[in-house]
Amino acid sequence: MSKQVKTNLEVAVEVLTAGLQNGDYFARTSPKDFDAEGFFAGFQDQRKARSIWSSSVIPRLIASNHGELRKIGLSLQKKWASKSYRKQLDKARAHVEAVLESVHKHQAKVLDHSYKDLCHTLEAREASLSLTQEPSDPAKDDQDGDNSTETPGLDETSTPSTVVAAKRVRENHETEDLDQQAIPSESAEGMENPQADTFSQSDRDVFSATYLGIEHKTRLPSGKMAEDILFVAGITRMKHDLIHSFIIDVDDESVRSLFEPSDWSFIVKEHEESVELTDRDVKDTLDRLQDANSVSSLMDILNQRHLRIGKEYRMEHDYELKWLFDSVSKWIDMYTMPFPVFSSDAPLEYFWRTQAWGVLDSLFFDVPDILMVGGESQGLESMIRRNSQQVSRASARKLGGSKSDGYLRSFGASKADLMSVEGGKNWDPFAKKYRSEAGWKLGRQLHDIFRTRTEGQDAVWRKQLKTYGIIFGGATVQIHVLNCMGGAATILRRRPPLTLASTVSNFHDNAVILEVLLLLKKDILGGNMQEE
Repeated sequence: MSKQVKTNLEVAVEVLTAGLQNGDYFARTSPKDFDAEGFFAGFQDQRKARSIWSSSVIPRLIASNHGELRKIGLSLQKKWASKSYRKQLDKARAHVEAVLESVHKHQAKVLDHSYKDLCHTLEAREASLSLTQEPSDPAKDDQDGDNSTETPGLDETSTPSTVVAAKRVRENHETEDLDQQAIPSESAEGMENPQADTFSQSDRDVFSATYLGIEHKTRLPSGKMAEDILFVAGITRMKHDLIHSFIIDVDDESVRSLFEPSDWSFIVKEHEESVELTDRDVKDTLDRLQDANSVSSLMDILNQRHLRIGKEYRMEHDYELKWLFDSVSKWIDMYTMPFPVFSSDAPLEYFWRTQAWGVLDSLFFDVPDILMVGGESQGLESMIRRNSQQVSRASARKLGGSKSDGYLRSFGASKADLMSVEGGKNWDPFAKKYRSEAGWKLGRQLHDIFRTRTEGQDAVWRKQLKTYGIIFGGATVQIHVLNCMGGAATILRRRPPLTLASTVSNFHDNAVILEVLLLLKKDILGGNMQEE
């Protein structure tokens, strides 16, 4: 019996789908299972199969130089071109060329090509500004470049083209007015749509200077440096982005497309949490709350308080147990009051902030020198960053920090922020307020806090520290966490939202939130104690 030989089409499709996510679906699918009309034989979940191929495979088929593959891709796209799929396809197609071309290229060649384009762009900009600037002597410029000293702290694995291009960005406009030099635009932090703020030339200068000053970089499984990849992507972007703070937002598909699959798996992988509750009475109470499903059962728990929070109460040992009972007592009013807070469309931001999430304010009462401050407070770390970036302006007015609805602040030997809180009247992940605060503002605040707390620390300590932020809207709360892999790049993650039960019969949801907040406290204080 003759051995069956794979057709060129089969081989090409295997190459295009190799290494993609959802490999189990691709393993069950071959070119024989579909035709130009998009029919999938043997697939029970047609919708999921179509979604996977629409977002991953079809853009690669369309971008292929293979005529037959391109024909199939266009046919499938036409058949499935609903509005939602078109949006996914357009987004994927924007990056497919870079993905396909960089698979078999050496890192240095890719970087060199990117920086040549960058230098060409900068030269064009110089030409457009020549009428407003005095002409320079090219020979003198070359001589000055030869006499310049090597930038300290640059990772030895960086390619020469990386160094040259980054220096070029920094030096291009040294003759610009001092009021504009090396001062990044900060207006984006207060805007509803920060992406509308232009990433100016002075911002590029600061971004390049920051990149050149990086002492520790993160080597990915592919051998590339995460900071190099972020710099290449960020230097040519025209709008402000978290990339310009070397922040990897794991929910941003445009950031994900910058990395190879093995590198991305390395980035998003989290170490197992080592924090756990140790107080037996606290754990027992949480277990009882999990089983409570009525006001009467909750009142029974409240009326059976431990002696630890009675005559024998000692705040330094028993406060978390007391906080647990106080929080339940505070929340039970939401289910007994005559006003329907869970179904009302009234603007209840103050109610949710004080009544529901006011338990956050009292969570740290037993910790010396730490308190939650609110009322649109200014962040200490962002204030330091903003003012340090305008040191050349002797007469400059002192800048304030990024405002937030609340900061967990340490008032010890030196003031420092440990957590940031943002809030709104309702939970709407598609609203401008949420996208601005969760997608931009909170990430920058956490990055400032993380950078200040890790200054002067070694890579091992930096990997262990997590900086937390909280955003709430109505009865829903979401925890954001930022950490790093040991280098300068940080990773921003968003935990799944947690929502207070709308009826007391589901109070076990609230018990989960209380446990999460206690674990959050322990993790924050654990990092703070190590720092001290």
